[in-house]
Amino acid sequence: MSKIGTMSGKKRQLRSLAAVSLILLLVTGLIFGASLLRQAGGEEALLAAGRALYTGDIRQKLIVDAGHGGFDGGAIGIGGVIEKDLNLSFSLPAGDFLAVMGYIPVLTRTEDTGLDNGESTIREKKRADLQARLKMMSEDVNVPVIMIHQNKFTQSQYSGAQMFYGTQNPASKQMAEQLRSGIVRYLQPDNTRELKKATSDVWLLVNCPAPVVMVECGFISNPEECALLQQPEYQRKFAFVLAASLDMG
Repeated sequence: MSKIGTMSGKKRQLRSLAAVSLILLLVTGLIFGASLLRQAGGEEALLAAGRALYTGDIRQKLIVDAGHGGFDGGAIGIGGVIEKDLNLSFSLPAGDFLAVMGYIPVLTRTEDTGLDNGESTIREKKRADLQARLKMMSEDVNVPVIMIHQNKFTQSQYSGAQMFYGTQNPASKQMAEQLRSGIVRYLQPDNTRELKKATSDVWLLVNCPAPVVMVECGFISNPEECALLQQPEYQRKFAFVLAASLDMG
């Protein structure tokens, strides 16, 4: 390799490291500020501060759907970790960062609750929960949706975030690629997982008319990754990168 090629490669590495350092610095500041605002005045104070800090035009709404909740725990991972709890732990900071960036985040849930109406059987509860989420996602086909979930597989060696995109809106694939690129660039440089088009077994993804992406943050069946997914610092970093990735198109 020529000296010019070597120097060019080093410059690219330095630029990448500088970008990562800047992002981590921003994450630290935004985490602190968002936390204080949430404690002091709740969601309205956080949104108001976000609109004040962001100097551009107010951006569109964006739905953040923390998968499962309440009666529906989702998958069970290493050490008994429950998917619904991790989903919420990633979704809450994602909503905070989106607000600070000028978006209007709409969270389908902010607590360990389902969206059912107290139906009698688990099957009826699940149906009502999914229908309630779809209703929120269908009110405006121009409002993007990010669904937060965790992956699980029978073999423990698999790891890495993966994006699944909806089938009804062409913009879903583009948004999935933006999110995937951001996660790979800033958090998981060795992640080679490809985008996946939704199949019929993910009812919300194939029925949502708006741009929608299901983010599988990682594998709770992998011991190392499951431990990482439970760390609040990593959850906030992941959430920040997701929010920032929306501007990378």
